[in-house]
Amino acid sequence: MKTPLVRLEALAKSYASVPAVHPLDLEFDTGDFLAILGPSGCGKTTLLKMLGGFVPPTSGRILIGGEDVTQLPPERRPTNMVFQGYGLFPHMTVRQNIAYGPRIAREDKNLLARRVDDMLALVRLTEFGDQYPGALSGGQQQRVALARALMMRPKVLLLDEPFAALDLKLRQAMQEELRTIHKNIGGTFVFVTHDQAEAMALASKVVVMSKGRVEQVGSGEEIYRRPKTRFVSQFVGEANFFAAERKDNRVSIPGAFTFEDHGPDCPVQVGVRPERVLLGARTKQSVQSFNARIIDRLFLGAQVQYRVALPDGVTFLATTAEGTLQIGETTSVGWSAEDQWVVQA
Repeated sequence: MKTPLVRLEALAKSYASVPAVHPLDLEFDTGDFLAILGPSGCGKTTLLKMLGGFVPPTSGRILIGGEDVTQLPPERRPTNMVFQGYGLFPHMTVRQNIAYGPRIAREDKNLLARRVDDMLALVRLTEFGDQYPGALSGGQQQRVALARALMMRPKVLLLDEPFAALDLKLRQAMQEELRTIHKNIGGTFVFVTHDQAEAMALASKVVVMSKGRVEQVGSGEEIYRRPKTRFVSQFVGEANFFAAERKDNRVSIPGAFTFEDHGPDCPVQVGVRPERVLLGARTKQSVQSFNARIIDRLFLGAQVQYRVALPDGVTFLATTAEGTLQIGETTSVGWSAEDQWVVQA
């Protein structure tokens, strides 16, 4: 069997007996672009720093390329980290900053000069090589920090919310830059973010964390379309939930419909994304439908968002590209069976 590039085995971290990261197992491969996604305080940055050797784990092991690096300091690991604050040396030029690590390692000067030129070209900063960091924009400084980390040829590049200090337009531009760099060099990137849109845009694999635990691991599409917990459902996008009961492998939503779902008899919740809810004539595409009343309508430009009420008073959202329904109207509502999921109540 193929050995994963990185394997975390029962890795955990506690501070004064308070768990920051509960024991977790995780694997990823060469070439993966991994996002660790979650709200503030969920343990994602602690996990990243354990990977880089900046925080010692309380228990568990970290293996990179089959080698146990759990006790190795950062400088002896095949990783490099780009911090939020960039950490550039203000008294050095861009070229000197990028060359710093290999120069300390006494790399051949002629070879180093060529490598710096190549790296400047990769991050599109060729004309800024003799500038100092203070003369650069935030996005340019971010690219210098990225180039400096990549110069060390790490097996795993770690990025701690690298775009947190940038405005929206610059964040989007830098996301595209990072995606292009990853594609060009074929490296393994791991980045921490609390922004689910950023994780979806960049990552080939997403790890969703909550309260120090891994809630789900999968592609962005898997996590969005098939969330395994209510937390994932609501943290990654917007979701409607309907109280239901599962009995004899059938789930019943009161006042709506029943469907087959295998599992233990217990209260459950059925989730569906607002944009997958069908209204009016579009319910002909759905497997199950029922009648409900429009109680609110919000025009959002590219979309119209409806709040819909069931006869028992339960309300939920439906988002459509265009909508002529008005408040007070009764309409058929439904969705396809493939667009719903069931989680424990």
